[in-house]
Amino acid sequence: MNIRNLFKLLPLCFIIGLAACDNEVNKGFDPDEYEPIVAPDPVRTLNTMASGERIILSSSATESIVFSWSPTEKHGNTVYRYEVLMDTIGGDFSKPIYTGQADGNGLETKLTISHYQLNTIGRQAKFRCNNNGTLRWKVRAYCGLDQSISSLEGYFVIFMMDGLDNIPGTSPLVYITGSATEDNGVAENAQPMLCETDNLYQSFTSLKANEPFDITAVVDGVTCYYYVDETGRLCERLQTETQHTNSVSESGIYRVTVNFESRVVTYDRVRKVYLFCNAGDVRDEMSYLGYGKWGLQNYTARKHKESWAGNGESRHQFRMEITADDQSEQTIIWGHQNKDASDPKADTEEEYYNLYISPSTDPWDYAFRYNSDLLKWGSETDGWWYASVKTDVTLYMNADFGVYTHRWTESAN
Repeated sequence: MNIRNLFKLLPLCFIIGLAACDNEVNKGFDPDEYEPIVAPDPVRTLNTMASGERIILSSSATESIVFSWSPTEKHGNTVYRYEVLMDTIGGDFSKPIYTGQADGNGLETKLTISHYQLNTIGRQAKFRCNNNGTLRWKVRAYCGLDQSISSLEGYFVIFMMDGLDNIPGTSPLVYITGSATEDNGVAENAQPMLCETDNLYQSFTSLKANEPFDITAVVDGVTCYYYVDETGRLCERLQTETQHTNSVSESGIYRVTVNFESRVVTYDRVRKVYLFCNAGDVRDEMSYLGYGKWGLQNYTARKHKESWAGNGESRHQFRMEITADDQSEQTIIWGHQNKDASDPKADTEEEYYNLYISPSTDPWDYAFRYNSDLLKWGSETDGWWYASVKTDVTLYMNADFGVYTHRWTESAN
């Protein structure tokens, strides 16, 4: 054996030597030195909220209920944790509607639940608002994979908070439909509303005066109908309750905003929409095209020469004059997301054209710029540049793209 191979074998010999060392160095695992884990006994006593107590749920953020029980029998040093299981009348707890860990990371023999949480549990149990609902509960004691569920169960009654039984959230589509709307009561042509945030939907649409329309949504496979009652609050009705509908007193184009959380519906009447460029005071009014769209067709864009813009100033916004729900006159400025947007090119992403309500009244901030690749400017004429390509400018104030946005396209004619 040569010297090189000998050096290769030295590490292996060292490992074998360690393994052969006397067991005094590492005595190994002795199971007799450890106390075995004992599976928990079931909880046998429920102390509170166990005998049909009735709780009127409050919207106060500080209101809560305590569920308590006696601890399971102790076995040596084994530590047990607890969970509370809740189910409805007729449920067998195999798929409880609620499972909550006890206070103190599961170590305490009580569970504190807020009224809001109980109201949410009631919704999961399909309890209707302003109605009673009965819930049953048990305690599960566990340690690792070992567990036991109490055979004893408690029950209690909650009176649900005021509200809506079915709230769309963000995924279901919400529609406006009826003889007052642009679909003339043909539900298949109903206009979907744009989901602005959780529980907040909005639609720009034309409505006829004193004609009925519905706000509808499909929640968990059920078609729900919403209307505003005589107190001004959003309510829910059954499909058969056709006497509860919505209407406006004046025909026009409206921004309809539905807040399912606060149960408020507002109607802002849109008076005028126009493309606005502060340079040259350009105010080109846009026509309503239906279903939440406004447009300029066969439009010749123009830009005005300014001292700082020798080739013409192209910053522009879209302005919307409305009579708000409170009858105040307002101007909404729809602009770019960024305070100082760059010039778009032929390959600019479509997100550039998304519309946002400007946080500033300064006409130079949060403004779009013209796409010179599309418009192809001609030469200057008396301080103005005119596009050589006619375009169709369309505002999509609807749910077509999932956001409010606009597009410039070359006109067909």
